[in-house]
Amino acid sequence: MTAPAKPRMNLTGSKLHPDLTKEAVEATREFPPSSPGDESRIVRVRAEYMAHGEPIGSIPLPLSPRGVVKAGKGSADDGALTLTDRLGERLAFERSGVRLYEAFLGKAVNADGQHGLVDLDRVQHFLEEEHEHFQLLAQCVEQLGGDPTAVTPGANVVAVQSIGLVQVMTDPRTTVDQCLCALLTAELVDKDGWELLTALTRGLGHNDMAREFEHALLQESEHLTTVREWVKSVAMKEAGIAS
Repeated sequence: MTAPAKPRMNLTGSKLHPDLTKEAVEATREFPPSSPGDESRIVRVRAEYMAHGEPIGSIPLPLSPRGVVKAGKGSADDGALTLTDRLGERLAFERSGVRLYEAFLGKAVNADGQHGLVDLDRVQHFLEEEHEHFQLLAQCVEQLGGDPTAVTPGANVVAVQSIGLVQVMTDPRTTVDQCLCALLTAELVDKDGWELLTALTRGLGHNDMAREFEHALLQESEHLTTVREWVKSVAMKEAGIAS
């Protein structure tokens, strides 16, 4: 059964134990913070780290003269640098997307009492398309003289962002509908990412690449529409509302 269908005693609410809640509030007055000041101090500390910190990553140098980064008098073309980073970002996200769909498929197949909530064949199809998108991006990076295994700054950030989604998907306690919400989050980001990448490649004159990315965008739009429908359908079913 899904989570809302089996209510149990939930001990997380403070209103369940008003006396203990009152004591906890009083304790904050009895034992104040050990350091003076307020929350604005952490902002100053973070600003200091930002001023002296290293970047979260770097754009990799091209592996061939045809590389994305066009060196000229010690500088690099801004458009090419941006494209390199965004390709790496999308590549990292599609890699995570494959893992998300693999984990979701396992969840949908094995979750007790939740069979039939989604079309498993369609989930498998979306998984395969995510893998195709990953391969396409790797080929494009190589075509531009880059290394698809290099981690760009955008790829680094995306990898961290994706951790929470993967954790939701692989947690043995989560249900199919909860994992669908995580999948919806990923697909919302993915669609916007492909829109941006398509616009960038077209703007930089990589028209053949842009056409390939447009096709991937259409597929991602279908993923998003379908997952949205599944999320709504499952919620309506749980609530006993005819859709």
